[in-house]
Amino acid sequence: MILFLMIFNLFFAQQNLAFNLESKYGNGTNINDLSQQEVPYSYFENLMEVNFSFDNIFLFTQLEYSNSPIYGYDKTLISDLLNTYYIEIYKPNFFAKYGHIQTLYGYGLSVNMFQDQSTDFDNRIKGLEFVYTPIDELEFFILSGSGNYGIKSTGESRFNDLQFNHEINLYGMQFYTKLGNILTSISNAKTEFKSGILNDYLINQPFMSSDTRLSKDLQAYQLELGFSEFNEKANQDSYVNLNSLNVSYSNTLSIFDIYYEKSINTYNKILRKNQDQEGCFDYFSLSTDLLGVNFLYEFKDYNMLYYMPIHSNPPLGYMETSSVLMSRNQHTIDFSDEIGHQFESRFNINNISFVFNLSFGAKHHGVEYNEFDPEEGFITSTYNKVSWYDILTMDFLNEDLVAHKPFRDIYGEFSGWNKSNTFYYKLGLGSQFSYDNISSKNYQSLIIPTQFVYKLANNNSFTIYYESQTLNNLSADVAWDSFFEREKYENNYFSISYNINKFGSISYFFDQEIKNFYNSMNEEISSKNSDWTGFELNFLISSSTQLSIFKGSQKGGLVCANGICAIQPSFEDGVKLTFRSSF
Repeated sequence: MILFLMIFNLFFAQQNLAFNLESKYGNGTNINDLSQQEVPYSYFENLMEVNFSFDNIFLFTQLEYSNSPIYGYDKTLISDLLNTYYIEIYKPNFFAKYGHIQTLYGYGLSVNMFQDQSTDFDNRIKGLEFVYTPIDELEFFILSGSGNYGIKSTGESRFNDLQFNHEINLYGMQFYTKLGNILTSISNAKTEFKSGILNDYLINQPFMSSDTRLSKDLQAYQLELGFSEFNEKANQDSYVNLNSLNVSYSNTLSIFDIYYEKSINTYNKILRKNQDQEGCFDYFSLSTDLLGVNFLYEFKDYNMLYYMPIHSNPPLGYMETSSVLMSRNQHTIDFSDEIGHQFESRFNINNISFVFNLSFGAKHHGVEYNEFDPEEGFITSTYNKVSWYDILTMDFLNEDLVAHKPFRDIYGEFSGWNKSNTFYYKLGLGSQFSYDNISSKNYQSLIIPTQFVYKLANNNSFTIYYESQTLNNLSADVAWDSFFEREKYENNYFSISYNINKFGSISYFFDQEIKNFYNSMNEEISSKNSDWTGFELNFLISSSTQLSIFKGSQKGGLVCANGICAIQPSFEDGVKLTFRSSF
């Protein structure tokens, strides 16, 4: 018996078991996007993470019970509870993982798989990842598996109603040398387009009626075949195969850190298994610290015009803002058709931190258009190419520029503490220009975000956050020789929080949108003022347990993370509860 107890204690002394629980409840109303009527809106979402480790083995599971979740379908059956799992084994010269694989190679031009529940994004596979390191300077890796990838047919949907089975097999190696680090890999990926997806007019908008090169190509193919033959093809399962060669290089040269990655790809067009198309992803970054000033330059060229990327998520090439108002019209990256630059500088002067960021980009060729020729009939063409100077100036009357759906973000801020570390301040100034004329979203905005924190005795504090934004939506006449501001917005966001040490906080939120509509004569047609207010109590029950209670309304809008965006439903006159605990 004594020997058994000794063995039992020895076993459990080397293991670790941890739980993380997050429960979210909301009950209120929201505004239906089609009817503009107030409808009931509620959710009840529960996620339990279980982490177990013993010696060199790690096991992770995530259980979900949701009725209904914020995004996605209900999970109330026992068979649906196991949301995620994987097991990892570590040894001195190898690493193996089986289950739902979340991984990144290089900067993600070929593989960057993860789950983000805030945007209902999940491009992971269930399979095997194996890494073997025979010597310190050399590493081999293998990735193989399959998964199910979902997207929304419309941005307002709470469900991923378009589902795609996909699989990938990847083999690669990485060299660590004095001349730099080199990573190279080859991979084959397959995406299944199930029968009916492309000719179901209730859900096929992303492929058959959107303004992308992929969609325009499918529309042209439909006209080429005729509706009957196209529907016959679309009513059969079809596959898109992608073969990739990926190479990356990184090194530190004196005071410069450089990184370059290129993915060379060959894939077949949708519904055309024998019609191959070539494309590539390119990314380059250069950073340095010169006289205490940090500089970063990034260049991206993502040219996969007729492909829907699943496994890859390259760098954004622009600053993803934390500003509440700026994020609502944040540029949404197109990982298959975008080219752009980013410049950023950070430095300190007398304990004041400064940040400056400039990012800009556009589509490769602009949208396609049809023009009528009396002799040749309708001719499909693209607009003239534009220069980087055109994108920097963002002249809205340049029709060729607008057709390339350009964006330009400029942001600067300074922040710091006073000498006694009792008062913190952050003030910024941002400008966002983005043109998407097909969607009638030609935005020019100016925003001033601010934040102030004042520390009191006993480590209590006040936090004030205020943003002011002016945003104009432009419209041009038919000849593109003049334009008018058909919509003008004045947006204000304000929050104040009182933080009580070891207890929690109490917060008040105010969100205002003043929207004015104008005609081409610049005469005001109508206006609409909307306010959203709310209170939140946040309780620190213990160092590992937190409860927050929100009462009021919240404005819906765009939520972005890692370049993936989803439309957050509005929440009107309701209650939200969030409980988090680790044990």
